[in-house]
Amino acid sequence: MKFRPKLRQNWIKALLLSLFAVGLNLLKIDLLFDFELLLGSSLAILALLLLGNLGLVVGLSASLMAWKICGNPWCGMSSMVELLWLWAYLNYFSHKEESRSDGRIIIADILFWIVIGIPAAFLFIGVFNNLDPAKVLLLVSRQALNGSISTTIGFSLYLLIRMARAPDDRSQAIPIHGLTFAVVMMSVMLPSLALASISSNQLVQASLLGKAEQLYMIAKEIATVTIVGAPKIADSLHNRDGLVEFERSYGSERSQHFESNPELFKALSQTHAPDIDRALQLKGMQLLTSKHPAPKMNRRLNSYWRLDLAQASMGEDSLLDAADGRPDVIVVEPAKALLLQLQTQSSRTIGMLSWCMTLAILASEMLARLVAKQFNLDNLQISAQPESPKNPDKRNLQKQNLSPPWQLKVGKIRELNQMITLLNERQSQINRLKADLQSASLRLKSSRAEIDVLTTVDPLTGCFNQHELYRRLDFELQRSNRDRSDLSCLCIEVDHLSQIRNSYGATMADQVLIEVGAEIQARARTTDCLCRSGDTEFSLVLPMCSGKAAEGLAQEFHHAIKTRVVKHEDQQISVTISIGISCLRRGNDDSESLIHRAQNALYRAKIEGRNRSVTG
Repeated sequence: MKFRPKLRQNWIKALLLSLFAVGLNLLKIDLLFDFELLLGSSLAILALLLLGNLGLVVGLSASLMAWKICGNPWCGMSSMVELLWLWAYLNYFSHKEESRSDGRIIIADILFWIVIGIPAAFLFIGVFNNLDPAKVLLLVSRQALNGSISTTIGFSLYLLIRMARAPDDRSQAIPIHGLTFAVVMMSVMLPSLALASISSNQLVQASLLGKAEQLYMIAKEIATVTIVGAPKIADSLHNRDGLVEFERSYGSERSQHFESNPELFKALSQTHAPDIDRALQLKGMQLLTSKHPAPKMNRRLNSYWRLDLAQASMGEDSLLDAADGRPDVIVVEPAKALLLQLQTQSSRTIGMLSWCMTLAILASEMLARLVAKQFNLDNLQISAQPESPKNPDKRNLQKQNLSPPWQLKVGKIRELNQMITLLNERQSQINRLKADLQSASLRLKSSRAEIDVLTTVDPLTGCFNQHELYRRLDFELQRSNRDRSDLSCLCIEVDHLSQIRNSYGATMADQVLIEVGAEIQARARTTDCLCRSGDTEFSLVLPMCSGKAAEGLAQEFHHAIKTRVVKHEDQQISVTISIGISCLRRGNDDSESLIHRAQNALYRAKIEGRNRSVTG
């Protein structure tokens, strides 16, 4: 089977993480009494987040090792089912990419134990194995706490790896929600675990010292009597506390030997062995645990304390007999009572830690949401800037730019609020500069428009000027030659305008020009171009207009102007116009020749008596 390079690398990573997971489970960190922290599951969570489906391979390895260490199939089974639950959460119940780094996988883990883990434990362990409900609760509490701790550590490692990759790969950047969640969880979890572990170890040591002192005093009392008096001591102990048994040997060859319960000592030598847990060992005192292949919790409840006086006694307490030397005294006592007390205290501590973890998760989620909301870009207030009108109003422009295009909302974190205030001030400054630039740009556009008007429009009549006439005529001439269409030109002059100016004044003459231009413009087509080409003369460019159509249009102009009365103040007059017409001769005409022929025709119209049209 051929693997793609990336898939092959992922398989190698999964196998390496599996080996490390097995090693971490073998490490067995004693967190509390009878509670060993198996951190192999944290690497399974890390592999699930990093490698996706291959994380199940790492989880399977860690689960099998947990099964072997705990001696209970439930440990391995619950770890694997827990990992499958988290895998389903990442792939089916959330957004795949976002859910890997937002920290909610820890919440999903807590939900697993509430919805599936605890009910399944009571069904699988309590019903089918007939265990006491208290023991089942202790076992499932240990598993749930172990799973939550492993998930938190695995998620934190995942964030660290992504942060290490982030400078080179921006896609590996982590969200503020996940970072806040991990920091708060680790800040609460690590001190809580440390304090619980220290207090638990101190309690165990104090309990062991108290038990060792009690057994040591009994052993000293037994050592002070002779072999003959040993049965009396045994009867006294049975009457006082029937659980304590002893073995006493005395003499140079330990020939004088006495056992208060020979059957018990024989059974202990065959079925029990010293417990390997260093936390339950003191100088001279051991915990003898059953060799029966049962869960460690049950084997320890059938254990015995064994104290050897020869190893436990100090130099100043040394008991030496001048004739026979020191007696050997071994005292044994069932360990169930003390171990039950320690287990009960441990279960209470586990319950307290579980509540702390649950509250820490809730607090982490609330704080993470608060911080994420503070940094969320959805808090940006966006105000769209409308497009500037063609004729901008300065007051409207200033009013428009009073509101910035965006502004960050002030939140609940003081330092962030200071930063947000500074950013908003900088944005306001930028917005004012932008408004000034926009205003200057609009003024520049307005100035350019005014310049265009001055260079192309006659200020008196509002018609185009002579410069625009030749530009437009060149354009229409090219199009006419290209499209093989007609083109005509009219040169129009107001008759006797100089006499009107002399008789009625310049103002009346200007009014005549204005109204004649308006009358012609009103009857021209939208495609036509009317220009003032002289002091008393207009020129009209007629695209797609034949000579006959131009003559008809000229007659309309004559009639309209002749019937129009020009009024100014208390004066009124009637005027006429003379028109010269020219039509394009394709292949021979350019703009100059077309205008020239129209002007010559106008000249003939004036010679022939004015108020008429002539075609040239």
